[in-house]
Amino acid sequence: MEMHDKSKRCPYDLDDKSIVSTERPLFESDIKYVYEIDLDRNIFHINDIPFFTLECLPSVNVFLKYVTEGHYRNVACAAGCPSEHMYKRPALPVVDDSEFATYQSLVCTGTHVALSDLLSISDVISPGKHVRASLLEAMIGQCMVREHGISNLGDVRRVIVRTISQFGLVSHNNQITDQEWSTASFMANLAFIPHIFDYSDLISNYPKPSRNEFTWVREDTVVRIAIHLDDERCLLASISRLIDEILEQKGNPGDYFGVAFSISHCAIVKVVRDTHATTFSHTGTLQFLPSSFAESPSTPGIIALARLSYRVDPTLFEQIYRRMKPIVNTRQSEKRRGYADTTKSLTDDAEDTPPQTSSSVLPPELWREICFNLHLHDLIAFGLVSKLCVASIVLRYPQICSYRLVGVPNERLNHLQKDYRFLRAASFFAVRSGIPAILIVGLGSSGMIKITSDIDDSSLSVRFSAYPDPMPNLIGDSDTYNCSSSSWGVGV
Repeated sequence: MEMHDKSKRCPYDLDDKSIVSTERPLFESDIKYVYEIDLDRNIFHINDIPFFTLECLPSVNVFLKYVTEGHYRNVACAAGCPSEHMYKRPALPVVDDSEFATYQSLVCTGTHVALSDLLSISDVISPGKHVRASLLEAMIGQCMVREHGISNLGDVRRVIVRTISQFGLVSHNNQITDQEWSTASFMANLAFIPHIFDYSDLISNYPKPSRNEFTWVREDTVVRIAIHLDDERCLLASISRLIDEILEQKGNPGDYFGVAFSISHCAIVKVVRDTHATTFSHTGTLQFLPSSFAESPSTPGIIALARLSYRVDPTLFEQIYRRMKPIVNTRQSEKRRGYADTTKSLTDDAEDTPPQTSSSVLPPELWREICFNLHLHDLIAFGLVSKLCVASIVLRYPQICSYRLVGVPNERLNHLQKDYRFLRAASFFAVRSGIPAILIVGLGSSGMIKITSDIDDSSLSVRFSAYPDPMPNLIGDSDTYNCSSSSWGVGV
């Protein structure tokens, strides 16, 4: 390549030997391109992204022609780049037939099964599932984008963007590094953690899984980090291992689910245990990660994990109660979160409730409407004294800093159309203290939530904005709503 003026192209003194390091450099936003040469794999990297093969680099005349920016603000290979210049993926791992032993020994009732059949649910996505799927899409988009508005220090994006590309170069499961495993685990768990996010670290700081081959994210659901799920033999081997784990850990009759996850793809297996036999069925390989030039934030894999995680979880109320209790027991936390000035704990609230309280005079639909208008603190207190499951049902709806997300507009907000913002941000109908609002998650200045990870003690920082409803300049005509303001909070 032709040489360029050092003062214009490189902020470092190239004669300074101290800049040579065994540690891979972090891409900084004030440097346009960082080049790396991987002699082990014959790959030329640009800004952490594997790009060209060293065996056939483009000529100097067209080199930059094939380097462009994708819809997530990362460098990407232009569509017209000849295949001979593109880097080559490593050879697929050799999968021995013995790794399919469990798969072949049990009765398989279906392969490439539709998700609705696997979960025994309707093909029509309810408002609650739509909210959860849209929020997960925004969270995954946030993982993929280089967010210039947030400091790189302590933000997980600086590692995730690099690791996403690096993960596809792993040729065997035992070669997955701790950082790669943590990245994949973090992205998979975004679907399964309770979607209750708050300013407080105690709420958003969910337990970090330790590295094991299998992670049980729910009593009936296990996740395995895998590679090359787009290869049939690798897919079946991962499904077989998930079945092994379920049979080993779960002896009671019931339906159990396993998720094979490789960042780019995922697959779901369902194991049915009864007193007479054990059967299983599974999906095919589902694309999870959107492409660099995606026109939609939605993928089959994101939708699948969102719908799988939306199933009723008997432990959801207990999980959130354990996280809420230490917060509401302090006056300082209550003031910060806007609750009444009281030092009573959640259990105190429950004890103050008249013992003869009865819900028989009100239908469940009305109780649910009431619960949708309660602060999280009051909702937990209600759940402690109520024999109804209404509180747990409401907690299935995501909540961001006292805003409960209850619906998704039929059309994108005008604010999200520019620069493919809709790939990393989403709009929602929300309710806070009974007052409707429009919440944009992924953009804005109303606040920020941080979802902690075990990747270098970093977190995913996500901005949000809240607007009063309606906002004509943002959302257009009220006909674009998929639910009226009067019905917010009643759809499941």
